[in-house]
Amino acid sequence: MNSKNLLKAAYLGLILMQPLWHALLPPPYGAGNWVLAAVATVPLLLPLKGLLANSLRSMTWAGYLVMLYLVIGIMEAWSNPPQRIPALAQTALVIVFVGSVLVFSRRQA
Repeated sequence: MNSKNLLKAAYLGLILMQPLWHALLPPPYGAGNWVLAAVATVPLLLPLKGLLANSLRSMTWAGYLVMLYLVIGIMEAWSNPPQRIPALAQTALVIVFVGSVLVFSRRQA
């Protein structure tokens, strides 16, 4: 799998994970809150069109955006033991996405 496909898969996984974690997982493993799921998902949809079109600019902005999700994932994994597994999964998706963007951007230069 090349870096373009890997970064798209990680980003789409991050988008799909927000409603799964925040709305569908029952408490204490998730919040069970659709409003929180929507608030967590909508910002990720903003650069999606450019990301799917392989725009390096959109990938860069998405990389900046997912840093917030990295912080949230680490914070939840550290402070909320019942939600540790989804939080670490979110953290892993962010790390894969950012690493793939770095590899893809190196090939473009």
